[in-house]
Amino acid sequence: MNGSCSSCHNGTTATGKPANHFATTLQCDECHTINNWTSVDFNHSSPSYPGDHSSSVTCLHCHQGNTQTVTWIFGAYKPDCAGCHADDFEPNNHKKYENPDTFYSVSELRDCSGACHLYEDSSMTTIKKSQRGEHQPRDSSF
Repeated sequence: MNGSCSSCHNGTTATGKPANHFATTLQCDECHTINNWTSVDFNHSSPSYPGDHSSSVTCLHCHQGNTQTVTWIFGAYKPDCAGCHADDFEPNNHKKYENPDTFYSVSELRDCSGACHLYEDSSMTTIKKSQRGEHQPRDSSF
């Protein structure tokens, strides 16, 4: 029966989670199947989940405390990309307008999948170039 694994698999009635298991209140079948206990397949449903990342990202990249709680490296920017990637931001690659050259800040582009515009000048009324979707969670260079 789905959702009731721990009623028996509690370490007393039947083998339970190993001591080094990810700390969670979820039932086993939220991440595992009875056919393959070693694989983890969890589908995030939180509205603050930024989307699936490249395959090299593991659970512990975001859940650094080995718990359900996400550790935001740059908490002021959560739940946007900059919440984890603010130190990856390269301002010289994100020009806002020319004459004089002015660049976006990490705060302005905290959600990297949003729209980014290069304007004609400091009035920011005419878009010279529009860049959309330059960075996506599954982008290997991100």
